[in-house]
Amino acid sequence: MNRIILSIFILGVLNIAKAQNIIDQEGALIRSDTLQKNIYLCFTGHDYYEGFDHVLGVLQNKKIKASFFLTGDFVRNHTDLVKRIISQGHYVGAHSDKHLLYCDWSKKDSLLHTPNVIKEDILNNLKILQDLGANASYFIPPYEWCNTKVVQIAKELNQTTVNYSPGTRSNADYTTPDMSNYISSEAILESIYNYEKLKGMNGFHLLIHPGTNPLRKDKLYLHLDELIHKLMSKGYQFKKF
Repeated sequence: MNRIILSIFILGVLNIAKAQNIIDQEGALIRSDTLQKNIYLCFTGHDYYEGFDHVLGVLQNKKIKASFFLTGDFVRNHTDLVKRIISQGHYVGAHSDKHLLYCDWSKKDSLLHTPNVIKEDILNNLKILQDLGANASYFIPPYEWCNTKVVQIAKELNQTTVNYSPGTRSNADYTTPDMSNYISSEAILESIYNYEKLKGMNGFHLLIHPGTNPLRKDKLYLHLDELIHKLMSKGYQFKKF
């Protein structure tokens, strides 16, 4: 009997170990419980907002909840929209107040602002969200770009830094045809479906921008219904943080 109990205990420990969230080298959570067939749709907002109504309509029709990470400037400019997002039961978290680039593109370990400026920027974002009733505890850094110092600053503000899961090209849906790194929505969708087929997407944080530059006519968010339907047919459920 003791051996049976011991075996069950060992199996339980192994399962817990396998279920650990995936943290990147900067300390950001980039993938949640990989034992569960859940996908976390993440939407960020700052400059553009033209696709939010469409996205909210799809989510409502599909009866799923998602996570929105919005800057303070976005909230101030679109307060009624943010109130609607909150009222529909979606998670709303911080994405910085002014969408500052916190650390250098080429020297990632170098901060472009002092820790106090970064802290104040995040706090201002949190304050305006709290005023609208959003209980924000997860944070996506501006430009989805951070280092260990930024993660630590956020932690001091009781924020868990999260980011998109690498492996697909969904985060490139902001690109415009004049950019050298432009990628079409068709190619992005193909990258998602191929990744799922080859590696699976348990606990995946899938980032989509519901507002993009007008120069990009090929909007990925217009394919959201198709994307959700396809992934649901593979047995995935959709969760919010």
